[in-house]
Amino acid sequence: MRDVVKVFPGVRALDGVNLKLRPGTVHVICGENGAGKSTLMKVINGTHDADEGEMVFKGELIGKRTIEDTIRMGIAMIYQELNPVLEMTIAENIFLGREPKAGLFVDYKAMYSQTQELLDQLKIPYKAKQKMRELSIAGHQLIEIAKAIARNASVIIMDEPSSAIADTEIDVLFNQIFDLKAKGVGILYITHKMEEIFRIADDITIIRDGQWVDSGPAGNYNPEKLVSLMVGREIKNVFPKDLDVEIGEVVLEVKNLTQEKQHGGRFKDISFQLRRGEILGFSGLVGAGRSEVMRAIFGLDPFTSGEVLLEGKKLDIRDTTDAIKHGIAMISEDRKGYGLVLERNVHENISLVNLKKFIRNGLIDDKAIVEEANQMVEMLQIKVANLNVATSTLSGGNQQKVVLAKWLMGDVKVMILDEPTRGIDVGAKSEIHRLMCKFAKEGMAVIMISSELPEILGMSDRIVVMQEGQITGILDRGEMATQESVMKLATHGTKSK
Repeated sequence: MRDVVKVFPGVRALDGVNLKLRPGTVHVICGENGAGKSTLMKVINGTHDADEGEMVFKGELIGKRTIEDTIRMGIAMIYQELNPVLEMTIAENIFLGREPKAGLFVDYKAMYSQTQELLDQLKIPYKAKQKMRELSIAGHQLIEIAKAIARNASVIIMDEPSSAIADTEIDVLFNQIFDLKAKGVGILYITHKMEEIFRIADDITIIRDGQWVDSGPAGNYNPEKLVSLMVGREIKNVFPKDLDVEIGEVVLEVKNLTQEKQHGGRFKDISFQLRRGEILGFSGLVGAGRSEVMRAIFGLDPFTSGEVLLEGKKLDIRDTTDAIKHGIAMISEDRKGYGLVLERNVHENISLVNLKKFIRNGLIDDKAIVEEANQMVEMLQIKVANLNVATSTLSGGNQQKVVLAKWLMGDVKVMILDEPTRGIDVGAKSEIHRLMCKFAKEGMAVIMISSELPEILGMSDRIVVMQEGQITGILDRGEMATQESVMKLATHGTKSK
């Protein structure tokens, strides 16, 4: 890519970006949300046409083309938000749109045979006739890689492929990447996770505000230098945990919470306490049941036995309205699907769960909403031109702050944060962490679910570890809580009685 420019109405999304990818290497693209990383990838794969600059592939200058043209050339892209056809088999997904034919009909025998051969070759432990809905998110990622390989891609673009999978599943993903490198495939990789960058990158390119900043071998960088180049400033502490916050009395207590099979059966005998001013981390592999426990506490899903007590009083939570009424808030891991109405503007989203608060004489007081929304924007330092812009136009970090603002308008005693920094850049992560510490210091009790061990260890006062729907241990901050101790409990720990 040479001096590539891409202009959208009113925005210069790419402004002179350069990039070189070598065969058999992983080239990581770094930058904050909104820096232009995904736009650059979409120029490469034919979704967008560049307005200026040129692209050379295997020594030949290439111009305008469709996504299908790009795939035929040998360039495949795995998108951040996967979209498998869940009711179809693995084979049907891999060959979607290019099914082998026997005369006028699809040759299913050949399709399943070729798919199984591919899965075995890649050491992906699935059967060609399995439905996609049976697979985890990590499994969906591996099938997308298989699809790209089935198309004989010599370049594979991966846009945050590990954002929704746990550490053990990342190992499976990386083993596939190392195998691809050995076969001479060039990989363009986007991630916000520092530990990933220095584990797999051969080369690194940094872009900021749509402009090329720097490129070079991964050995030329360390985390501090990389962050400074990405954000244009030094970030001294990504995990600004305030250790002087006074941990107060028990606010939330969960006793023997169980969900039987007729309601999903995702957890059993869950018991823990949460104190005022505490950040209680929940760790475990994907599928351990962490989110399901929190959904039950918040009234999204039913539980069949056990108790939830707030400030010593047993709660009868039948739905989310009951939870909100008692001062329990939950920010979902899927902020776009469950936390925001993306087409609506910022102040509408901020006031979403507190409209009753603004009713005056039977009418909604828009002026009062705008005034309080402005206060929230200022307090949380949400970067937005004005309150009337669509929430979909904000960066991931600022969207997450809008979700926080929505809940903070009410009287929150317990804040549940499910993967609060997923898919946001290191600068925005630091700001979200700072806000979590601020909430705790002001007396709020905070639960944080995270699949990132550095975040769990860096931000938690105590860590609850789950495996297969049960708590296997609760670790105090400090000597007891290490990456090794957490992973041991998450993978083969002794279940608590």
